[in-house]
Amino acid sequence: MESKVNYSIVGLFVVLLVIASMATAWWLHSGGSNRQYNTYLVLATDSVSGLNSDSRVYYHGVDVGYVDSIRIDRENPDNIRIRLLIDRTVPIRDDIHAQLQPQGVTGLSVLNLKGGGSGKPLATPPGECCPVIPYEPSLFSKLEGGINDTMVRLVAVSERIDRLLREENLEAIERTVHQLDQVTGTLAEERDQMRSLLRNAAQTVENTAEMTAKGERLVGHAESTLDSLDQAIVKVSGAMDTFEATADEVATAADATVGFSQAGEDAAREISRQTIPDISLLIRDLRELSRRLSDFTSTLDENPSRALIGGNERPAGPGEEAR
Repeated sequence: MESKVNYSIVGLFVVLLVIASMATAWWLHSGGSNRQYNTYLVLATDSVSGLNSDSRVYYHGVDVGYVDSIRIDRENPDNIRIRLLIDRTVPIRDDIHAQLQPQGVTGLSVLNLKGGGSGKPLATPPGECCPVIPYEPSLFSKLEGGINDTMVRLVAVSERIDRLLREENLEAIERTVHQLDQVTGTLAEERDQMRSLLRNAAQTVENTAEMTAKGERLVGHAESTLDSLDQAIVKVSGAMDTFEATADEVATAADATVGFSQAGEDAAREISRQTIPDISLLIRDLRELSRRLSDFTSTLDENPSRALIGGNERPAGPGEEAR
């Protein structure tokens, strides 16, 4: 008996199945809802291994969108341009930043957004199509970079150790050890002398301590002497001030004496100019008077009547003798 198959029904079922699969795929791709998204850009500066297109974007652990595309910046190959689609209802502020975060042990990564306490929305920088969310390297990226730097340094240290442990260096180290052994033996043989040297050194230290104490005492005496010297200087300064005052007074007296001497000289010149000539005339008159008095006295002695009558003697008449 031959089965009857309706190929039209089979074809319709296949078409409906394909449409349902496509709708399911779109629904899964959109996150299971009819959310609307805004476009944002992240410029990553380190490796983004594990991050793929359609990787989820979380904001404080909440799924807010997904990664739309990942490509290298043509103008700056050190930057990786990550295009994000984030739900329009999520507030993206200017203090927010993105960080790559591994997810489990699968090797996949997601983008986690942190911050957002500012009230100012994130602006679109010049020359970009959409706002740029700052990127911050994750702890694992920093550890990876530190491990890489450490490995490089370990390789360099290993190379230096290899150069250090070459055959000629090992021979030099062996000779050094042998010489140290000889020096140690010599020191063991001369231990008595070493003890003596140590005792002398201890005595030297004690003497140095005594000299230090004496030096401190001398410093104390010197400080006392300096204090006394300061006091003497203060007294000398006071005496100098007194001497300067006395010198000023002496200078004043000297100026007065010079003035008095000048006045005496002026008086002497005045006496010489007026008084001395008068005195000379007086002396001459006194001499003349003295001469006349002397003549008068002589006349009285010789002829008192002449002194009374005055004049010269009458000349003798004829026949009279002159007296």
